[in-house]
Amino acid sequence: MNFRKIAAPYYLLVLMIHCIFLGLEWNLASKFTKPLLMPLLLIYLYGALKAPFHQQTLIPKTDPNGNPLSTRPINKSIVILAFAASWAGDLFLMFEGQGLFIAGMVSFMTAHISYCYLFNQIQPFRRKNALYPFLLGAFVFHLGTDVMYIIMDNLGDLLIPVYLYMFVITAMAIFAFMTMAVKETEYWGKYFFAPGAAFFVLSDMMLAVNIFAFKDPFLGVWVMATYGIAQYLIAKGFCSYLLRS
Repeated sequence: MNFRKIAAPYYLLVLMIHCIFLGLEWNLASKFTKPLLMPLLLIYLYGALKAPFHQQTLIPKTDPNGNPLSTRPINKSIVILAFAASWAGDLFLMFEGQGLFIAGMVSFMTAHISYCYLFNQIQPFRRKNALYPFLLGAFVFHLGTDVMYIIMDNLGDLLIPVYLYMFVITAMAIFAFMTMAVKETEYWGKYFFAPGAAFFVLSDMMLAVNIFAFKDPFLGVWVMATYGIAQYLIAKGFCSYLLRS
């Protein structure tokens, strides 16, 4: 059975059903669909993670524009850690309470740091190519400060942890944009990692507003929709990278 082909459409279907539950405010039903999302992505990644990477690089491959593709390996255990940490974050944030919120935030920080490590393995930091990613990162950070201005009065003891999280997700976005700045990884950066990071940033900003400024079920739908798309694009990028497809 091809788990990769089955899990991807099931993931998108479950994501859509989960967003419908949120929109209808069927909170109990949504608690059954949300925990299924990350395990489905890990199943989707299963074939790529078990494939010996060196066998995929024996024949040089090019992207649709004819650019040679990178052959640098990545740590598959960190890929699993990133999505497992995201899954833990999903579970923690299903329930209310400051302690659970902090646990969820730490889980997603772990995921973002893992993504930073993986993106840097795919495209190591090069100062000569860093201007464009850092300018985009500065824009992300600027948007984050605008959101912080909106929610700051309601953060209380969470002010410093939320600021720290903002720095981490900005760094993740910069590393994702870096994969788009070099020809040998531009394909994955342009179509998967950079848009995935952008959707992740957008989702987290809306989540912060939804939690600390005003609670709106419809905004919660957009939070999950953008988050789900972000994780799907990043997973699809890793799958494509590992399988050279």
